[in-house]
Amino acid sequence: MARGVPAIALLAMATVCAWAQAPQSPPPAPKPAGRGPVLVELFTSEGCPHCPEADAMLEKLYADQSVEGAEIIALEEHVDYWDRPEWVDHYSSPAFTQRQQGYADAMDLDTLYTPQMVVDGLVEFVGNNAPRARATISALGRAPLAAVRILPAAASADGKKRAGGPLLRLEARDLPHEASSDVYLVLAEDKLFSRVKGGSNAGESWPHSSIAHWFHLAGKIPAGNRDFSVVAELAAPEPGWRVENLRLIAFVQEEDTRRILALGSARLADVIPQAGAVPKAAANSSNDLQDPASGGTRAGSAEGGSRP
Repeated sequence: MARGVPAIALLAMATVCAWAQAPQSPPPAPKPAGRGPVLVELFTSEGCPHCPEADAMLEKLYADQSVEGAEIIALEEHVDYWDRPEWVDHYSSPAFTQRQQGYADAMDLDTLYTPQMVVDGLVEFVGNNAPRARATISALGRAPLAAVRILPAAASADGKKRAGGPLLRLEARDLPHEASSDVYLVLAEDKLFSRVKGGSNAGESWPHSSIAHWFHLAGKIPAGNRDFSVVAELAAPEPGWRVENLRLIAFVQEEDTRRILALGSARLADVIPQAGAVPKAAANSSNDLQDPASGGTRAGSAEGGSRP
């Protein structure tokens, strides 16, 4: 199902920037030499009979960080076309189906399917293919990406308190500048565990890593701009989310090709130590891809792991 892989050498145009945590947090442990950050997206569903194996595989790859040459930054994105009356995946959203469709269009795929893994926006394949996953992640880990820094932003110039969630500043330098790009900020949760009580996976239980709860288009970078700095408002954690397991993931993605140009991640508690006590943010803006409080409920008609 995969198409031809674009030349990895294209990624060499981005320069790795030094990573910095928020001033309040201790410096991160040194990363092993030669490891580059790689965004590994898994389009999945609790209603898909082939997905538990892929979800568990991603969880292990992410937790072990054992792929040579790569620092895996994982994202589970649950599509909604597997939802049925007997089981609705409460992590699912039509927005993730739409994001997967964007990859299908860019890669000239005939259909959507699950589980599907997409690495650095460049390479896609069946998401439970462990040898293919390890080889692709390792290869792309050696192709340098710019680093996105995720920092707390000043509340306001006048010092007044403001309603809504905390502000974050996203920064990167030395980006490739051939085409316009999008800047995304994602809030994801680790160490989750599903017990499915209906549908194709009734009775199954398996772990999840880095499930995307909130996905926000934070800004756009015009072609020709090599540096950027944008401020984004973060939605407050919903009840039931464990703040200690929440992570921020920020990346720059070229609009046309969908390749990842810059990438960074940080624990929410390291960037916003008071995250557990922040007020609930105002209603989502038009840039929000997923409402944190919503679960997708659009019924689909997928069979055999594919969407018609």
